[in-house]
This record gives sequence, C-alpha cells and structure tokens, in this order.
Amino acid sequence: MPNVSLKNIYKIYSKDFSPAVNDFNLEITDGEFIVLVGPSGCGKSTTLRMIAGLESISKGEIYIGGKLINNLPPKDRDIAMVFQNYALYPNLSNFENMAFGLRLRKVEKYRINELVNQKAKELEIQQLLERLPKDVSGGQRQRVALGRAIVREPKVFLMDEPLSNLDARMRVQMRVEIMKLHKALQATTIYVTHDQIEAMTMGTRIVIMQGGIIQQIGTPEDIYNFPKNKFIGSFIGSPPMNFIKGRLETVRETLVFSTDRCNFPIPKSKVTATIKSYVNSDILGGVRPENLTLRTAENQTRQPEEFSAEVEFSELVGADRYIYLNIAQSAPIVARVPATDNFPPQTKILAKISQLHLFDINTETRVE
Repeated sequence: MPNVSLKNIYKIYSKDFSPAVNDFNLEITDGEFIVLVGPSGCGKSTTLRMIAGLESISKGEIYIGGKLINNLPPKDRDIAMVFQNYALYPNLSNFENMAFGLRLRKVEKYRINELVNQKAKELEIQQLLERLPKDVSGGQRQRVALGRAIVREPKVFLMDEPLSNLDARMRVQMRVEIMKLHKALQATTIYVTHDQIEAMTMGTRIVIMQGGIIQQIGTPEDIYNFPKNKFIGSFIGSPPMNFIKGRLETVRETLVFSTDRCNFPIPKSKVTATIKSYVNSDILGGVRPENLTLRTAENQTRQPEEFSAEVEFSELVGADRYIYLNIAQSAPIVARVPATDNFPPQTKILAKISQLHLFDINTETRVE
C-alpha cells in the first residue's frame, strides 16, 4: 500500500495562466526516498508545500497512510519539513528548537530530553545544544533543522532544497548524512532540489518536472539511460547530452544514423518496428559526452563511423577533461574524456560515437 498517494493534483493560481502543478500523479511506497527535480518554476516546491498543507490544493486528492489529508491542517498531517533557510527560532537554543514540536504535543519532559539528546548524538551536534543558531555554522544549523524533524518520528519527511545554502564541500557531507539517516530511519522522504547531482545520488526514484508537468518517473539509472524526451536528456547529465540532426537510412541492409559528417550504425539488437518507421526521415540523435571517443586526425584515415571536428577549448575537472568540439553546428559538441587525453585548441580530431539515443525531431520524444 502506498504511504503517500497524490491523485490528479492541480495548483491553479489564476485562470489566465497555466497551472503551476498540472495533473500530478504519484504513488510513494513506505520507506522510499523520492526526489522531485526540475528547473526553477517547474512546480516541485509547490507540490511539496501542498503535501505539507502550506498551499491549498486546487483539484485532486492527497493521502498519507491511506487517509485523505486535503483539509487537514499541517500539524495534523504527521509530517516534518526541513526548509532551505533552516527556519530555526533565533531566540531559542538549538536544544529548544529541536524540542519545540515535542513540547507542542505535550510530551513529558524526561522523554523530550531523551529524544533530543539521542538524535543530537546521531547527528553529532550534542556539544551545540546549548548554543543559539547564530552561534553555529550553516552546516550545523542544517543538522539542527534535521534533528528537529527526525526527533518527532513522523510518517513522512519533506525536504525543500535543504542543502542549497551550503558550500560545495558541506553539501557533499550533508548528502551523505541525510542518506545515512534515511537508511537508519527507513522513513518515507520527499526531497525537492534543482540539483541533478543530488537527485541522481540520493533518490530511490526521481520525478522530473517541467512547466508543472511530470516528464518522467524512474530510478536514477532508468532516467539517465532511457530519457523519455530531449528535455530530460539535456537536463540530466553533466555535461548535458549533445544533440545532432540526422536521418535514418538503410546502407547495405544496415540501419544507420546518417549526417553529412558520419554514419553511425544502429545495433541490430536495438532496431525496433518504431525505429524502422523513421527510415528515410529526419531524426535527432542524442549523444552523452562520455559516449564520444577522440583521436588526433593528424596522419590518420577517417573511418565511416567517425566525424571530423576541431577542438575549441577544454576544461580539466579532476579525473576527467571536457573537450568542446566545433563541428559547424549551432552549439559545440562536448566530449568527456580522461584527464590525460589533452587536445589543445585548434587540434583537428576524429570523433566516434559509441552509443546513440534517438528522438523525434518534432515532438522531441524518445524513439525506441
């Protein structure tokens, strides 16, 4: 049985504008870590706030534990929310911030002390309990905010971009802390972020949104390997997927993705009736940067499946290097190669595609 169920959820601020959330449907099982991700304004935080009861629902139904909660006030929904800006009371100690919700529920004093100290120990903030929030770092404040949420042991945790105010190093550390907590608590968690790395590393399943509409729901692996449309291919992955216009043609009984620069054979195991229906039609090819292999063109013969290009510039990013290639299209093609593969600007190279995704050139949906 789903622990959280959202059925045909809409959020409409004005009849003159498109819905901020449009026919949102999602079933979340007990203990899942669900990540809502998408660009700013896609409706992910609005959806979370409707679950929390901080936004009214224009249409649809939300259930938690099988109970309809549309008209329940936030305090009666048995949820805990962690906000982007921590939302701690500045005049209360960190202990009192963590204990606040328990005091509202009239939990006995000895039990409050027991619970707060236990969760503070798990979060390694015992030594900070007597301080005020202003006297600790941003990462420590976020741990206090997490402690305030988990000390109540709610049915559902809601997290609205909780790491966006932290520096890069602290974000990585807090991602690990949150995943350790989730593993220990096995609590249903709904996490909102615009950061695709957070989504891919944290989510049991990912819900990708754009314009208030769900674009795809799936595991990180499915989302990455089988993007349902061009938007998802470009949004998930760093650097994003490259897109090349071409045609599907039959060359000596082999189906190929053909451009004016190369012919990429489609593996027979990947050829479906749908793909065959695009023969002799224009189509969009998507190539992940890591699915490009490069070699210098100097004194080399170009193979039919290779295309010629010129290096514009490169970026060293630790163990990898991003090579930006000029192939006379509107945008450069990016290849991700080992850091040792250094191609200086203006180097003539030969590039080969190892894996190709196909998209309808008009609808931009995946062809498979």
